[in-house]
Amino acid sequence: MDTADYGVTARLADYIVSTGGADLPEAVRHEAVRSFVNIVGCTVGGARHPNVLLADEALAPFAGQAQATLFGRGRRTDILHAALINCFASSIYSFDDTHAQAVVHPSGPVATAALALAELRPVAGHELLTAFALGVEMECRLCKAITIPPAKGSIAWVGTGITGGFGAVVASGKLLRLDATRMRHAIGIALSQAAGFRAVHGTNCTAMLPAHAAQTGLRAAMLAERGFSSSTVALEGRYGYLSVFCEEPDIEVLAGGLGERFELCSNTYKPYPCGIVIHPIIDACLKLRQDHAIPADRIAHVAIKASAGAMALCDRRTPRDEMEAHVSLYHWAAVAILRGTARMVDADTETAVRDPAVVAFRGRVDAAADQSLASDAAAVTLTMTDGTTLSCQIDHARGSSARPMTDAELDEKCLALAEPVIGMARARAITERCRNIAVLPDAGDVPRAAA
Repeated sequence: MDTADYGVTARLADYIVSTGGADLPEAVRHEAVRSFVNIVGCTVGGARHPNVLLADEALAPFAGQAQATLFGRGRRTDILHAALINCFASSIYSFDDTHAQAVVHPSGPVATAALALAELRPVAGHELLTAFALGVEMECRLCKAITIPPAKGSIAWVGTGITGGFGAVVASGKLLRLDATRMRHAIGIALSQAAGFRAVHGTNCTAMLPAHAAQTGLRAAMLAERGFSSSTVALEGRYGYLSVFCEEPDIEVLAGGLGERFELCSNTYKPYPCGIVIHPIIDACLKLRQDHAIPADRIAHVAIKASAGAMALCDRRTPRDEMEAHVSLYHWAAVAILRGTARMVDADTETAVRDPAVVAFRGRVDAAADQSLASDAAAVTLTMTDGTTLSCQIDHARGSSARPMTDAELDEKCLALAEPVIGMARARAITERCRNIAVLPDAGDVPRAAA
């Protein structure tokens, strides 16, 4: 074999192509199921969001054959449109999964691309689960390798946008049974379309970036299957992906310990529908409210010590609408203290973001970065009108790696998201299918149950 260009891209492609479900440890398969349950719930739950309807209506006239299900809509469309719209739905409430270190939301692009393809090319559930696990694993590895020290990356890139296509093409290529050469081409095709910068944070583009990634990854795999070419060293080649998106990548995190170390096991799931770095702040505010039951009019000031990541990503004092509220730590501190909740409706533009009481209370909240705090930690101090203070520090937020959501909690989350869209009976059916994906004869039963 000519080893002249046998580098990172080839090593990853060989691993993806050669790995079967039996090669994945039980803990990895179990975490993959947990990720799958969570993201399918998010996809059904977001299916009828007005912005999802808007995107579908704008693009539906250009869609093709009825090949795959649009979740929660009772309609079928071509697989590329289905992957785009379903992934957009999965991210629209900012309720999707998050890798604990890389802060990438990996499952949406991978699951929606794979499920759309599974309706066109039927596969058993265990095959889809393996493809899904490998896609999530590769996406997390790549994002961590370009964003987390010792890597020298840029916070300007949206991690899910620039790595989600990699996860989607891995899963799609695996389901298409691409050989190693075609997998390398598929990776190159997908990576050439990577996109996403943070200036669009807090807009519809926040959810469209992973949706675009799902579609580009699926399309790349379909092209490669037919012999469409790309660079076979797209990751590490001169002027390749790694040099474009990172000043100094961590190659060991990306390509080391294949089959031995699994980033998938560091995936986490959100109990609250907003940026994950806000979650410890919400926990602290909810606990203060629960423990002390203080009337809001007695609170003169709220001082938040937040992680550096929370301030970098969610320092948005005056959100104008739901999309901006998802990434406003001030908004969630206000609703948690005022309402004692942190639900999807607590980000509604009219009833929450523009609620005069919430708007006024946000003005009493100040936040500053504390470099000693981890990304899942925060401290909140309330100063009363009489000068007394109450404080709460959260060392590990609910849903973090240190305090993970249980299987039962994830099932309940899936049910709660799906029930308003498809009814409780079908919500239970789809949750059960997701939980038992490894033994389903036909993985396409999952999206069909969510129609």
